Amino acid sequence: MASIIIYLFISFIKTNNCDSLANNSRNYELNWRPNLSRNDTTRELANAFKCDPSFARVALSEKLGKVAADLMGWEGARLAQDDLFWKPIGGGPIKFHQDEPYLTFFNPVSVVTIWLALTDVSTENGTLEYVKGSHKWNTHSGMVKNFHVPPSYTKNLNEAAQKEGIEKPDVVPVVVPKGGCGIHHGLTWHGSGSNTSMKNERMAYALCFIPDKTKFKEKDVGFIYGRYKLHNSVEMEESFFPITYSKDGYKSESINSFIN
Repeated sequence: MASIIIYLFISFIKTNNCDSLANNSRNYELNWRPNLSRNDTTRELANAFKCDPSFARVALSEKLGKVAADLMGWEGARLAQDDLFWKPIGGGPIKFHQDEPYLTFFNPVSVVTIWLALTDVSTENGTLEYVKGSHKWNTHSGMVKNFHVPPSYTKNLNEAAQKEGIEKPDVVPVVVPKGGCGIHHGLTWHGSGSNTSMKNERMAYALCFIPDKTKFKEKDVGFIYGRYKLHNSVEMEESFFPITYSKDGYKSESINSFIN
């Protein structure tokens, strides 16, 4: 059930597939330019599953959708968003935050994220860090400022912990070989430190799932997600938000166009 999900580390992807995905991710990083963009920030690309069938086969797999649905107690799951994260050598931290505040345009608001390591990840190369038990906190992150270039990536976390009466948050790093993953509730506080390794980049693929029966709110769906809302409808177009698993066997027909 969602009330007890904190974090989970398991292996999902074969090593050779991780290598292929990591190499492919370099081809789709459109927002970073050598000798122009900053070298000390984590590079991010959303909706990679629309760029390459190899990513789609992972993001839209029934296996991952079932894991998400089973852990959250849903009847089925659909993909809300995927994100490729590429933290180069010397790449800086990502500020602690929660995923759910970024996905409040839906009804119901319920999120689980599967974070897949495409390279070996460790505290040295800036792996993901979870705060144990934080999904039960009453203090939420909201949409944080300076997401990729925070002066202190833990400052807002420590402030939230103090409000919860916690002197020192219990931070758990996701240390897994490539192909491993962490799974976290949408209200789990998480972030990542700098990549201090002299030789190892850190690449990961994050998949945010929501219940298969999710609909848009009637209004105030935000600038970005508002572009995907159909006129005079709260239904979520499955070409944008594919249903990847349901207990009755249904899956979105659009999946075939992405994976082939």
